[in-house]
Amino acid sequence: MNKQKTKQMCQKLEIQTYRIAFGGDDYLYSFSFKAAMDRPKVNGLLSAACSSLYENLPEAIRSCLDSYCLEYSNFVSAAARLEHKKIMAFAGCLLQSSSYDILDKLACGADTYYGIMDHQCLIDANCCEGCYYAVSKTISMQNHTAERHVIGQTFLCDASSGLEKSLFAIRKNEGSLPMCTLEKTAGCPVLSPFGCMDVAGLLVNIHSITTKEQAARLANR
Repeated sequence: MNKQKTKQMCQKLEIQTYRIAFGGDDYLYSFSFKAAMDRPKVNGLLSAACSSLYENLPEAIRSCLDSYCLEYSNFVSAAARLEHKKIMAFAGCLLQSSSYDILDKLACGADTYYGIMDHQCLIDANCCEGCYYAVSKTISMQNHTAERHVIGQTFLCDASSGLEKSLFAIRKNEGSLPMCTLEKTAGCPVLSPFGCMDVAGLLVNIHSITTKEQAARLANR
């Protein structure tokens, strides 16, 4: 399919701003652009991003967009060092606040936003604190209503005392309604604090995950 034909097809779609941000222990890698894309193309873009090393995200996304023969503009990529206290504060609000303001702040004004965080920090020699989350914000082309999803967990592990604290939640909202909690668990971690965690798997399936069992099955390896 040539670019002219793709352009004619996309005239039926609305141009939106897209932002994807992936955070690891040290950096947040993000990129944004404007384009007109349907859901299958967005899903393909997410799959390409999730299978790429974070530092290679801009090249992977550009390659994916070019393979669609898609016209896009305002492509911007960035890398910023993470601040532990700020990331934990964001995670806490995402999992507990009735407001969606923090999620919209992370979206930086984008119409469609997908983000993941996989963060751990040693507080001292024996204590580790961190969080996982996958979040999304999408806007319906039919009624321009926003839909937001959050799957995440905060955790604190102290080897010296044996203390282990965690909070896991699955949440969503539509339009201007408050965030509602579909599932919430405190105490025993749903997502393993250690080992290889597939947070990207949570993101790709974020619209269909409604239980902690589904989340654990997808993410824990």
